[in-house]
Amino acid sequence: MDANIGRRRRFSVVAFTGNKNGLGGFALGKSPEGRSALKRAKNRAGQKLLYIERYKEHTVLHDFFTQYGKTRIFVHQKPEGFGLVCHRAIRVMCELIGIKDVYAKIEGSTNLQHIVKAFMLGLIRQKTHQQIADEKKLFLVEQREENGNVPVVVASPSSCRSAGEIPIDESLVFNHVVMGNRIPVRRKLYQPFYTKLPSWERHLTKTLWRRNHPQVATYLRVNFGKKFRSHLTEKYPEADGSYGMQLKRKQMSENAESEQ
Repeated sequence: MDANIGRRRRFSVVAFTGNKNGLGGFALGKSPEGRSALKRAKNRAGQKLLYIERYKEHTVLHDFFTQYGKTRIFVHQKPEGFGLVCHRAIRVMCELIGIKDVYAKIEGSTNLQHIVKAFMLGLIRQKTHQQIADEKKLFLVEQREENGNVPVVVASPSSCRSAGEIPIDESLVFNHVVMGNRIPVRRKLYQPFYTKLPSWERHLTKTLWRRNHPQVATYLRVNFGKKFRSHLTEKYPEADGSYGMQLKRKQMSENAESEQ
């Protein structure tokens, strides 16, 4: 509002730019006209590009918590193919930076400028495995289910602390360290009404014998190829799903030769 003129229109634009290969930057532009505000914000964003490190060129380095004002964001690292499950502003930023798989949960205010600033602060404050190992002066060990939970040393510090030098109240869990000892609040999954009925218990009892069949089929495909095979296939050929078809084809060929 102006004392002499009255209402004066003014546009405020937040622009984000990137090259989809690690570079990203944002800026704020204001002007009485929308086009000039957009142009000003775009030009300023191009002058403030920052390089964002990514894990295997597709996701963030690790889970992290970030905050700006009353906007709190919990960002989680995800495997390839997961996609971008997050706020629309964070999704656009990730696409321009080159992040393809991430999950982000926003708590508190959803002000657009605060979301952009908070997410960029979190990306800038990321640490590599080697930096975390050097700061904690401890070995960073990784365990994955797909590797049989075998401990693998990811990063080793130049000087390691002894067991007596580690305080009792110090957290040594990786997620607690990178999240700043913060845990997001997760709602309980909605349970349908029929799960509380006696008939549901009878249904689970009847279907118990085939409950894990899909998981077993997936395991066999992963470890023994497209066919349903197991480690007993060589000893017992009938365990192979294609054994019956092979036997039938053999019988058909023998019958054809005998007729000739």
